[in-house]
Amino acid sequence: MSYAVEWMHGVVVVWAVLLLLVVPEFAVIAVLLLALAALVALVALAAAALVSPYLLVRGLRRRLAQPTSRRRRRWIASPSPSRSHG
Repeated sequence: MSYAVEWMHGVVVVWAVLLLLVVPEFAVIAVLLLALAALVALVALAAAALVSPYLLVRGLRRRLAQPTSRRRRRWIASPSPSRSHG
């Protein structure tokens, strides 16, 4: 990667900040979009924290509901990834 490409992100950020300083309406829109993105991220994080125990218990119950012999057989009968087919 060339030296100019490494500095491109910095130039874009500087021009974006200058644009936001010159046109305050864009700054308000940018702040609102960032706040909305943060809110969406927090809601997604809260949903994941609430749903993960349910999904974990459901997966364990399904696994324990299978007969033991079937679980072992599936583990043993699964093809090895190191063996080539062909």
